[in-house]
Amino acid sequence: MLNRVRLAYPYNKSTTVLNPNNPDLVNAAFNTLRNTIKNQSSLRIVSESNNYKYNANGSYPSALSLSDLKQVGMGSDLVIALEKFGQNISDTYTIDIRRENLGNNTYREVDFYIGKRVIDVSLGWKLYNTKTGEIVDTWEENDKYFYESEGRTRVRATQLLAANYKREMQNLGVTYGQRYAARIAPTEHRRTASLYSDGNEALKQGIQAVRGENWDEAQTIWERGLKREDRRRKKAMLLHNLAINQERQGNTDEAKRLAAKAADQHPLGVKTQSIVGFAPAAY
Repeated sequence: MLNRVRLAYPYNKSTTVLNPNNPDLVNAAFNTLRNTIKNQSSLRIVSESNNYKYNANGSYPSALSLSDLKQVGMGSDLVIALEKFGQNISDTYTIDIRRENLGNNTYREVDFYIGKRVIDVSLGWKLYNTKTGEIVDTWEENDKYFYESEGRTRVRATQLLAANYKREMQNLGVTYGQRYAARIAPTEHRRTASLYSDGNEALKQGIQAVRGENWDEAQTIWERGLKREDRRRKKAMLLHNLAINQERQGNTDEAKRLAAKAADQHPLGVKTQSIVGFAPAAY
């Protein structure tokens, strides 16, 4: 793993008092990527480096050469590099006039200052093949991220923006690190889903085939039963089983289509949609 980002912005003299050289977001993204990969165990991290730094300016530096990769990625097949970073911070304020209850049906108008901190963030990763120098993958995050605070005075609203800044940036960095980890080192997720096993002969025979791990046979039984079945509730049950089977095989679009058809037949199908997802319409 390689972090090429050097924060060296000139001091920010705009409306905010914060210097955008704050490293919380970059560090959180890099550390989260590393820790997530370690926990998943699908890739092994051989080393970490901060070589080949460049001043962050919201764009990518020149790609690493094959000789660079052989040096920094010695003993590795891949180099994961955090290469692009940029952030621009601005604060704005609005006044919200509210009514304050003084009791005895007496009210007064009170000004509340709403502070909004907008951070234009860009962050990018590259994945290199150390054997060939090829860039295997490029991934970018571009956000206009914001959070807010409020106070009876502008000073108080600003204090709250500053107090929450570190946490907000760390949380955003964690999100970026997790996203890229999921992209390059996916994990297997297991979950269970119920099948209908009673209601007509096709449901009974289909579940017997499933118990014997004969999913293709079950698919044929359910499809044949669907053509013969006239009762809408039973049709929805059969369509549910077919949808689950398609999702099991990774055919998510077909699973959603079958779930939508089940929902058209009977409210039971809505449960199927909540499991496999929603299609725009049954067809």
